[in-house]
Amino acid sequence: MTQIVFLARGPFWLLYKKHHKLYSITMQKRHIWKKLLPEISTKEILVITGPRQVGKTTTLLWLLEQIKDTNKIYLDLENLADRELFEIKDYNTVISELESRGLTTDRKMYIALDEIQLLPNLPSIVKYLYDHYNIKFFLSGSSSYYIKNRFTESMAGRKIVYEMFPLSFQEFLDFKDVEYKIDTNIFEKNSFSEPAYQKLYIHYQEFVEFGGLPQVVLTSSVGRKQQLLEEIFSSYINIDVNSMADFKSTKDLRNVIKLLATRIGNKLNISEIGNIAGLSRITVENYIEFLEQTYLISTVSVFSTSEDVKTRLQKKLYFVDTGIANINADLSSGSKFENTIRHQLQFLGKIQYFSDRNGEIDFILDDGSKKIALEVKETPTKTDYTTLTKRAAKLRIPTISVIGRQPSANFTNFLWGGSIR
Repeated sequence: MTQIVFLARGPFWLLYKKHHKLYSITMQKRHIWKKLLPEISTKEILVITGPRQVGKTTTLLWLLEQIKDTNKIYLDLENLADRELFEIKDYNTVISELESRGLTTDRKMYIALDEIQLLPNLPSIVKYLYDHYNIKFFLSGSSSYYIKNRFTESMAGRKIVYEMFPLSFQEFLDFKDVEYKIDTNIFEKNSFSEPAYQKLYIHYQEFVEFGGLPQVVLTSSVGRKQQLLEEIFSSYINIDVNSMADFKSTKDLRNVIKLLATRIGNKLNISEIGNIAGLSRITVENYIEFLEQTYLISTVSVFSTSEDVKTRLQKKLYFVDTGIANINADLSSGSKFENTIRHQLQFLGKIQYFSDRNGEIDFILDDGSKKIALEVKETPTKTDYTTLTKRAAKLRIPTISVIGRQPSANFTNFLWGGSIR
């Protein structure tokens, strides 16, 4: 049985009891918490999905801790005893079991279910309980594949889904207790900030190298960071892959992952990967779909007004977390930087890229009010800016910016990567 008993809370930590053991977790606030807080009072099922180790469990515990009513429970579906509760055929029996664990049907129940992707039949149970009892559900899982394919039909009109990702750079600084607020109007200024560079350079280098998974960020030892990344990736293979997919060989899948890691920022060539790995095109396509929907990789589609062109042209490949990518291949400095920029930009709006016979624009960001053409260069030059200006003009995009990692001796009309939140 997995029942939570909250014991104490400090500014950045929470002490709770689970399985008769005491646990203390860091509670640095994620930016998404501000959006989630109002959801406590709504009727709809709240679903939080995202990669492993981004803080979904912590978020569920935080949400429950905001509820003053004691008629609440946390259930971890990785625990067999909790999972068995939802494997019975008579759904009303679930209520009896919940009552035996201290809940009452006399008033609203708050139920948090973690790792929902491990229980294929859960949607029908949750739907029944939602329709017949006064329950507010908080669900979390590490697979949009599961959410889209199993929850879509049965939960129509009953759920709202939020995605959690590794930390933004601003969150990274907050977790590190670095007192600095990144300017949100950076693209209007479009110039290198020496003060920001001097204050944040070391932190940004760490962010580019090891990514934004909270547990990794909060670890000071480089060796330990590497070990944690290896463990998180191993858990992804041993738990997520084995529980949600019926692939014949995880060895083949891991080979494809390593090949993908060496192609960060490149167009996704399925045939090439299949030929190198000795796998059929359909197998590679299935792998890539699974990897994207379980938040290991992310793709960026081409910028075009034609849906046919968007579908036909190859997408560009990135990893959701640069640290995870970095343990799967000996990445170049440029690949790590571009992958990090893609991660930072996703918090600002929709991302696409542009390519034609004359060249490419790395990213086109749509922030909801305008489109911004972006070029990523480790050490930017005036030539990079001039080229980007010409390419963006053909697309009628007036706002542009070159994003750099290192200062340039004779060019300052660019944004330093660490200036992007």
